[in-house]
Parts: sequence; C-alpha cells; structure tokens
Amino acid sequence: MSRALCLMYHGLSADGSAPLGADPHYTLPSTRFAAHLDALKTAGARLGSARDGLQQASANAVWIGFDDGDASNYAQALPVLAERGLRADFFVNPARVGNAGYCDWPQLRALADAGMSVQSHGLTHTYFTHLDAPKLREELRVSKAQIEQHLGQPVTLLAPPGGRAPRGLADLALSLGYHAVLGSAPGMARWSTQESISRILPRVAVTAGHDSAQVVRWFTHGQRALLPLQIRYHGLALAKRLLGDHRDEQVRARLLGTAA
Repeated sequence: MSRALCLMYHGLSADGSAPLGADPHYTLPSTRFAAHLDALKTAGARLGSARDGLQQASANAVWIGFDDGDASNYAQALPVLAERGLRADFFVNPARVGNAGYCDWPQLRALADAGMSVQSHGLTHTYFTHLDAPKLREELRVSKAQIEQHLGQPVTLLAPPGGRAPRGLADLALSLGYHAVLGSAPGMARWSTQESISRILPRVAVTAGHDSAQVVRWFTHGQRALLPLQIRYHGLALAKRLLGDHRDEQVRARLLGTAA
C-alpha cells in the first residue's frame, strides 16, 4: 500500500492580500508557498503531482495541488514551481475559465505545456450534493471532455467543489474515465497501484495561517499531526449539515469579514 500527503492550495498573491473576490482564508503569499516547498524538500519529501504519483509508488511522497483555477495559479504558482522543476495538479471548472479572477484557456495551456496537470473540479463549481444523478453525471462528463478538448491532455483526476461528495461519487467517476477522486477531508492518501481507487482520497487544505513548520510536521508526523485537523473538519462538517450550505457560507463570510 502506497502513501502520500496531498496538499490542497487555492490562491497566491505577491503580498499576501487576497485579490477582490478571493477568499482570504485560502490566499497565501507566493513567498510562503515557495518556503513550504523548500522546507518540505529539505525534510526529505519527494514533491510532485497526484497525477504522476498515482502511477508509480514513491516513498515520502507529497503531492501539490490547487483548486478553483484562480488567476494566481498561472501568475504566481507556475513561476515558483517551474523554478524548482516541480509539477502540480490544478483543478479547474471549465464554466469559470476566462472569468474575472480566473485563468483563461491560454494560461491553462501554458500550465499544461510546462508539465503541470490540469484536472476537473466539476463544470460549474456547483456542490455535487446539490445535483440529482443525471446532472451530476453530466457535470463530470462535460468538465472532463472540455478540458481534454482545450488542452489535449487526459483528465484523470476529480476534486469535488467544497469536498461535497455524494455517495457513490468515486464509482461514478471511475465509470466516466477518471482514475481517482481527491476530496477535502484531511488525512494521508493510501492506495494500491494494482487496484482501481474506488474511494475518495484525502487531502490537507493549506490556509493563510499555516507556516512551513506546520506543513513539514504533517509530512514528518503523518496521522498524529493531522488528528487536530480531522477533528476540526468533522466538527465543521456537522455544522454545515445542521445549518445548510447557504446559511453556513453566510456565517463563514461574516467571521472572515468577506460578507457583502
């Protein structure tokens, strides 16, 4: 059984301030992202993308990924990764590509041409738990097809928006040609290269408050260091179920100071 720490980033900025419309909780200075990578490498991590890592087992693997297709993925993340000769996964929504604050297709093509992995985050960023079975199937199918059409590279990974994953999502994704689903519940990803991955692999969300020491601790201490994150995640998941997604997002926006 292979194992990896899968890190989930979102947006970066030159000075650490979140661009208009971006979530400050998930926006890091690009210098801090670079420091994370350098500290992990010093600690012995083998950095790369989940796309590549799932194809061949590697000890001490740490996968780097970005959700949402924020414009900073091209402007800020790509130079940091390219300077270090690293690859990462970028999960995008085709319906958002080219919108204000998001990468456009030429920028995503530049990511792909640089060896990056551009994967599916669904078509529209609608939570999958809000879709009936036919609409969910179409969301996965069309997203995959559009990215492949525009970029000419296979789409093998799916990351559900907000980590909202209805029952049977992994099996549905496999039936549509995806190889794995990466969720948002914190933990160490474990899989066998000899089997289909019919469960959702965990990822660890990196937020503005996480420094290099914390990220390295996740790598060196594994499950023990991730336990507080898991407790917090499941507590928040319970609150979301009780409040409902809309009310939960309103409360969160007030707490973060991003409410309109």
